[in-house]
Amino acid sequence: MILIIVAVAAVVLLLTSRAMAGFYIDYLWHQNLGRTDVFWGVLDAKLFLFLGFAVLFVILIVLNLLIADRLAPASFATADTHPVVARFHEVFDHRMRIVRIVAATIFGLIVAVPAAGHWQEWLLFRNSVSFGKSDPQFSTDIGFYVFRLPFLNFLIDWLFLAVLLVLILTVAVYILNGGILVAPPMPKIRRATKAHFAVLLAVLALLRAGGYWLERYDLTTERRGYVQGATYSVVKAQLPAVLLLMLIALLVAALFLYSIRSGSWRIPLVSCALWIVIALFGGVVYPGVIQALVVNPSQKEKEAPYIDRNITATRDALGLNNVQTKSVTFSDLSAPAIQKDLAPLKDVRLLDPAVMLSRFGLDKGQVAGLAIKDLDVDRYNIDGRLQQTMVAARELDLANVGNTSWQGKHLIATHGCGVVAAPAGQVEDNNRPVYSELKVDKPELYFSPAITDFAIVDTSTSEKPCGTTVASYTGTGGVQLNSGFRKLAFALSFFDYNLFGSDSVTSNSRIQWIRAVDDRVSKLAPFLHFDTDPYPVVLDGKVLWVVDGFTTTDQYPYAQNADTSQLSPTSGLNHTFNYIRNSVKVTVDAYNGDVTFYDVSKNADPILKAWEGAFPNLFVDASQMPKGLPDHLRYPEDLFRVQTAAYARYQLAPSAFFERTNAWSVSQAPSVSPNQQSTLDNTTASTDAVNQQTADDTGSTSQRFTPYYTMFHPPGTDTTGTFSILRPFAPYSKNDKRPELRSFMLASSDPETYGQLTAYIVTNEPDGPAKVANNAESEAEISRQITLLDTNGSQVQFGDMQLVPIATGLLYIRPMYVLVNKQAEFRKVIVSYNSNAVIDDSIGGALSQLFPSFSGNVGDRPATSTTTPGGSTGSGGTSTTTPTTNPSTGGADQTPNELLQQAQNLFDAADAALQKTPPDYTTFGADQTKARALIAQAIQILQSGG
Repeated sequence: MILIIVAVAAVVLLLTSRAMAGFYIDYLWHQNLGRTDVFWGVLDAKLFLFLGFAVLFVILIVLNLLIADRLAPASFATADTHPVVARFHEVFDHRMRIVRIVAATIFGLIVAVPAAGHWQEWLLFRNSVSFGKSDPQFSTDIGFYVFRLPFLNFLIDWLFLAVLLVLILTVAVYILNGGILVAPPMPKIRRATKAHFAVLLAVLALLRAGGYWLERYDLTTERRGYVQGATYSVVKAQLPAVLLLMLIALLVAALFLYSIRSGSWRIPLVSCALWIVIALFGGVVYPGVIQALVVNPSQKEKEAPYIDRNITATRDALGLNNVQTKSVTFSDLSAPAIQKDLAPLKDVRLLDPAVMLSRFGLDKGQVAGLAIKDLDVDRYNIDGRLQQTMVAARELDLANVGNTSWQGKHLIATHGCGVVAAPAGQVEDNNRPVYSELKVDKPELYFSPAITDFAIVDTSTSEKPCGTTVASYTGTGGVQLNSGFRKLAFALSFFDYNLFGSDSVTSNSRIQWIRAVDDRVSKLAPFLHFDTDPYPVVLDGKVLWVVDGFTTTDQYPYAQNADTSQLSPTSGLNHTFNYIRNSVKVTVDAYNGDVTFYDVSKNADPILKAWEGAFPNLFVDASQMPKGLPDHLRYPEDLFRVQTAAYARYQLAPSAFFERTNAWSVSQAPSVSPNQQSTLDNTTASTDAVNQQTADDTGSTSQRFTPYYTMFHPPGTDTTGTFSILRPFAPYSKNDKRPELRSFMLASSDPETYGQLTAYIVTNEPDGPAKVANNAESEAEISRQITLLDTNGSQVQFGDMQLVPIATGLLYIRPMYVLVNKQAEFRKVIVSYNSNAVIDDSIGGALSQLFPSFSGNVGDRPATSTTTPGGSTGSGGTSTTTPTTNPSTGGADQTPNELLQQAQNLFDAADAALQKTPPDYTTFGADQTKARALIAQAIQILQSGG
């Protein structure tokens, strides 16, 4: 028995000590980042709610128990009571006060736990601000709905459940003290006991009346009608029913109080039964009947004013109020016109980040313990020109470290190494990206999105170097392990003895954990939602991870819920909301782990204002950003997906909204692989049967066009490109019968115009991207080239279909890749114009086919070069280019047979490279490229009569 007690005590002590250690190191983590204000702010809010609601419940229960004792019989007669009650008195008769105190405390703690989880609603309630706008139904400031209503709803619900639990406990106490005699055939209840119950039941009825009062405001986000909000049947039927139910609740409360005097519960109980019937009929049946018999036959006329409210609210809530609209008509192109406007062609992206990730990983990230996990698009000055740039960080990959011991995983392999870049519009003559290393002072990346475990730095064990430079950690990231107590706390919390016992860990060592960028920012600001695609920016010799932060709510009156069906399951916006702002940009220092939250809202986001009231030192004004950082900010793709999905419908005027006259849909997505005509994906269309509008918005279940970043040149201008994100629209139609290009929207990422949404309405409606892609694949020469490349274990895959306004016309340009064992290589580019499509090695070559007199060399392979992008878009980068002899072409005096024999030899060499262990993909791709060039040269000689 003693051993069992000791074992239980040891387990309890271990669990308690781990919890205390976890609390302590959590504080140290926040202290290291200078964010103890967040630590204590969140903790204070939770403790206030927990203790406040616990005390409130204890007061309620103690007050009612005292009343029950006062109203109990003077003496307890065991003869007429239930045996269980009698036995309870035998055991606890002299300890009843202790039993009640313990029971009240336990129940108080239990019911207070859920309250602590509502700390965000409480902080918003306490720091609420005005939106400066009122809802059209109740003329109440929207701030009431967003900041006050959620907490008030919780408070009323909690009080109702608390009083109900008090009533149940009070009944139990009366049974135990004789106020209720549990004896056959029916329990006997004293008049004083009934009076006590009547008061509690009246309080429950009053609380329910308060709930009905608040429910009126909740109806402004109802989903009963054609659009979200309080529509005709809600305003004319459900709202009056709720008011009636509120009056009935007040009447029932009065009747229960009256029963104290009359001594009869018959009338209050009958009233409760009628209340239930009226609640079912008035709250559910009657509004449904009005919707079916009155609204649906004349829905357009009945709901017209409410649709107008919905359009106004949705545009405002989703940030679609200030969309600039411009009309554009694309006319015929000519070679001279194109040659005068080559800038848009120079900014076409040949490298697709989704496809080329594996290529970057193989060429530049295949080092033991390192990996390229993501490929992002940014812009840097290269060769004196602002260009789209593919940027990738070599992140720590603990799954592939060479040394898998404890020291190897936590003391040696502690960081990633450097950032790789390549211009998005250039490839080498071997079809590979033009790689370069972005220059940073400290290439070690101790914090990055893919890191999942802790590291200890500045130990007596040398860390794995980046390249040949061995340097110990000199930063401030992580908590210093300068005492045995701290080491013990971390060892207990991580349940890892090595943290305490390792001789390699000195008093100067620092432990770094929560190193994943997403987790780091979410822990510091759990009330925000974050984009799940952080991207690295090299600035002044540092690597900063940039993350977009969003404020959202689903309480904006009359606004339609955002369509999130086109987001990935892991998106930070994959939840229900009808209001959103990208009000925060966050940077995480890859070396020190410092986190900075920049307020970029320009005081236009009341939700962020409320959070700034709760945490006044957390956010920094955007004007305090480091010089050059605004040049690298990007408009978030997920936000743009949500806004374009909404704008397709909400660009309509109220008079055209119901019939969908001139409505749009996001354009159908071209297939990513050959012979897949507009693939279907059932996850891309909403299936919410209640929300009639959202269910019909997409028109079908076809995949929708994926937005892409581009250096966009506005039609009819000669201005430099602006870094923007683009998405096209097609005319709305069921089953995607209308694939034309109706419009395309851009969101600017340039500092001067950041966030500006522009919709270009195409008046002559040329073919849309999906139809253009399908037509291109049906061209004989393109089909033949695809067939040649899509064989022998290789696979053809397409990149983004890019819309390129140039001169007065429109080109569609799409890169094509070949994948061998999932490793991608740029191979061809398809250019489409009107009903024609051609394929070539370069954009210039393709244009020469479409326009025979065109003589530009746009997109031709450069000689092997080493290009160093500038540190920011504001400073020019340096580049050096070293010409080399092109080994992929034969001599001028060689015959076609000799050229073909050389090509055959290269194909044989490529096959041999593929048979190696491991396969030499680099040689394989280079030899195949050279062989195809020789074949093309032989064909050219034969066609010229040689």
